[in-house]
Amino acid sequence: MMAELAEIQCVLGLDVSCNTVTLFDSCTGRCLTIANEADALRTALQPYQGTATLAVCEATGGHEDTLLCVLLELAIPAHRADPAKVNAYIKSFGKRAKNDPIDARWLSRYGRDRAAMLLRWQPANPTQQKLELLVARRLDLVAMRVQEQNRLKAPRSSLIGESRDLTLRAKSLRSVPGIGPVLVPLLLAVMPELGTLNRRQVASLAGVAPHPKDSGKASWHRSTTGGRRQIRPALFIAALAACRGNSPIATAYKALLKAAKPKRVALTAIMRKIITIANARVRDALQQQKQIMPVPA
Repeated sequence: MMAELAEIQCVLGLDVSCNTVTLFDSCTGRCLTIANEADALRTALQPYQGTATLAVCEATGGHEDTLLCVLLELAIPAHRADPAKVNAYIKSFGKRAKNDPIDARWLSRYGRDRAAMLLRWQPANPTQQKLELLVARRLDLVAMRVQEQNRLKAPRSSLIGESRDLTLRAKSLRSVPGIGPVLVPLLLAVMPELGTLNRRQVASLAGVAPHPKDSGKASWHRSTTGGRRQIRPALFIAALAACRGNSPIATAYKALLKAAKPKRVALTAIMRKIITIANARVRDALQQQKQIMPVPA
């Protein structure tokens, strides 16, 4: 339905934010800020019920929903404007100043100048709304997939294979139970020190070293804190995978449970064991490579 210009005597510009709505009345020049809540909006807009008024707001990703529902309840015609069109309208006047009252005034002017062409807002069918949201989300995911596929084609996407040293380290890491193709590049990028540390240092760096918590005669359970935050969550997944197999790591996990250790404590011990083994295997591989490499003449 079209709002006829002759019917409209007052245009309300409504600038919507997350918590507030700024209202500008074209007839009185009054500007006020209202809480973006149904009761507050209803109180502020009730005087316009039954009058020749058009309300104009912008689409704000859902923050305008409460306002539009109140306007519908009060039978006040409303138009939800496209922000791009409103911005183009404002730029046509060469104006750049921006705040909530100014934006509300421009929305009112936009509505007054184009009232005859603006469609009145009507609530969509709930099922239709859900469908629109799901389709929009799918389009976002498809766009993200295209971006990631483009990144994979970039020259730096296969750096491990281009480096003899990284290839050797990666091969050593993949030989450790639980460490898969996702954790390998993470360890290579975040823990380049692997192979050069002792077992205590590597456990501390990975955030799986137990630290004492004592004060005077009091002594509490040791806890694992610190380390590089990206590693611990990935090591946890690696520990879960390793505990399901028939490797010595899985046997060690079962032994810890049999010794009445809580699962959380047992898994932390397995995480520490995995990173310690990984460090040792990288170290051994690097030492073996040095022995094999020919001495320059």
